[in-house]
Amino acid sequence: MKVSADGEIEWESGSWESIRCPSSDTSIRAKCDGQWLYFSGNIGRFQQADNFKGLTVMQCVERWAKVLRDLGYDTTGFGTRSRVGTPAECGTYLGRIDLAGNLETDNYAALCTSAMSRRIGQRLPKEGKYGPTWGYDSKRGNWMKAKMYDKTAEMEGRRTPAHGATVARFEVQLGSEWLKQNAMDKVSAWKDGSMGTIIYGRFADQVFRDQVETIRWKEIPIKLRTWAVLWRDGENIRSQMSKSAYYRVRKSLLEDHGIDIGVPCNVQSLTHKVQTVTVRPISALREAA
Repeated sequence: MKVSADGEIEWESGSWESIRCPSSDTSIRAKCDGQWLYFSGNIGRFQQADNFKGLTVMQCVERWAKVLRDLGYDTTGFGTRSRVGTPAECGTYLGRIDLAGNLETDNYAALCTSAMSRRIGQRLPKEGKYGPTWGYDSKRGNWMKAKMYDKTAEMEGRRTPAHGATVARFEVQLGSEWLKQNAMDKVSAWKDGSMGTIIYGRFADQVFRDQVETIRWKEIPIKLRTWAVLWRDGENIRSQMSKSAYYRVRKSLLEDHGIDIGVPCNVQSLTHKVQTVTVRPISALREAA
């Protein structure tokens, strides 16, 4: 079935087709094979004027249960129900979760320039419509994706993002494979309210960590500083050392000094005269209905 934003069933069908829909869709989808119920849709935006603010993972599960009740279904134990006759956990499983944070910035263009040199895991960013994206060009669509974009421009329907002050959004899409491998595909794993913040922070910290100031280079040991200088000068240092040595040097520079030699050097961040970009997190949560 497809349920409109007004809470009315638009259509019902016996066909077994895909029920996926884009996160911008205001409707939701559901199907049942007689044993399992499947849901798809942006439940945080359902029956809301916009998605500037959303819900926590657990609030989304509760919201799905409310929609089911409004449609006349019994939701007793929804999200936690165990299968009778077997000790294995059953209940509600998660196939995709989108985590997002809103950020006020006074210079969105400079923020994007900085983020374009930041790697998430092993993924380098690509330039998207409103800002950098990670993983959208990968064949592993059910793993992980991330993007940063001008939320104000998107909501106002503008074709280009702002250069100066605006509200930016950093969004991480966790697919079914990532959720399974990290044991986060069960609702019970998200009952701790801080868990979403921890997972989200694992990605955001890689993008918004402090830039490397020139003065701090004096603190780098001379052997590591030699490789850091070659990286700064645009040299392909990976071809100049063994694979194991490269990863040792990269780990030491990244963990101890905030320099990632796995991405092209952002020369702007190494100058003595740097441009300060203000980024301030603002609430992205609305009160659950």
